[in-house]
Amino acid sequence: MKTAIILIAIVHGLIHLLGFLKAFRLAEIQQLSLSISPSLGWVWLLAVILFMAFAILRFLENPVSGYVGILAVIISQLLIFSVWQDAKFGTIPNIFILFASIQMLFISNWNQKLENEKVAFQEKIKSVKLRQISELPEPVIKWLKQIGFNETHPMIMAEIHQRAEMKMNPDQKDWKAATAFQLTRLSSPAFHWEVEMQMLPGIKIFGRDQCLNGKGEMVIRLGGIFPIVDEKGEKIDEGSIQRLLGELVWIPSLALHPAISWQALNENSAKATLTIGETTGAGTFFFDEKGDFIRFEALRFYENKPESKRFPWILTVQEYSTFQDIRVPSKMLATWRLEKGDWTWLNLTIAEIKYKF
Repeated sequence: MKTAIILIAIVHGLIHLLGFLKAFRLAEIQQLSLSISPSLGWVWLLAVILFMAFAILRFLENPVSGYVGILAVIISQLLIFSVWQDAKFGTIPNIFILFASIQMLFISNWNQKLENEKVAFQEKIKSVKLRQISELPEPVIKWLKQIGFNETHPMIMAEIHQRAEMKMNPDQKDWKAATAFQLTRLSSPAFHWEVEMQMLPGIKIFGRDQCLNGKGEMVIRLGGIFPIVDEKGEKIDEGSIQRLLGELVWIPSLALHPAISWQALNENSAKATLTIGETTGAGTFFFDEKGDFIRFEALRFYENKPESKRFPWILTVQEYSTFQDIRVPSKMLATWRLEKGDWTWLNLTIAEIKYKF
């Protein structure tokens, strides 16, 4: 879609050169039957310059391209109206360029919103007094030793880069490719997650999920413009806490946070309960005989409706990798165990983790 818009802008812009050539009688332009004054000829040339500038800025993904594109379309359309019978079909590319320009502005505003949120998120990062490993259940102690965690040097934030394949609903057959970025912090435990998913050729879905101060919020926009999801409330709060719990395997120091209470269930599993403010979420961690984490399960609200029920939400480890000497799950599946059967909606790969200690 990006390449197509750039090509349309270049070709459409060059066509406007005909108006300039006719105005100054530099060429015989039979496609334009009406006369064009020299003063208006400069406006035709301005349209050429603006469309070329739009194409270059769009290629560079500069948000200014949105403003340049809108200005180019306005001038172009006024020129088209002045020679309507000869140039009316020029309205069609103008519509495409106008939509792309507006979308660029919305995406720019969206990205700026995320940048502001990330700055505010990281301003709250600080050291936290943690428990001793010896205070945790034996399965959790064994896991922390297995992955190479050093309690004298705990990480206080994780920057997680992800690749994913996603499904938006249980009836969807094909996977949609996505890239995601996440920040998870230890102080006032929280996460900020943003995702871009290719829904259709030329159409992306932009999403942001977060848990701050025990409050969750999920926002999804089609093309960066049209809201699809904007969810808050107690069920979202609890679900975000459960997600934060399940993902502590990427920032293991969180297991020592005093806000988490642990209960050993047997030699290979332990239940964790995390309370932040007025919100509490719980889930169970399962480990193999070596101590590796293999699965997380939580009873989580499937939807954010008054009548919504809890269903098992399961994270399953497919592969491990080592980042900054910490061995963590790098490939995982997320599955809902619904009444109609299991729905695996996420196939996640960790591309990189950067820790702040």
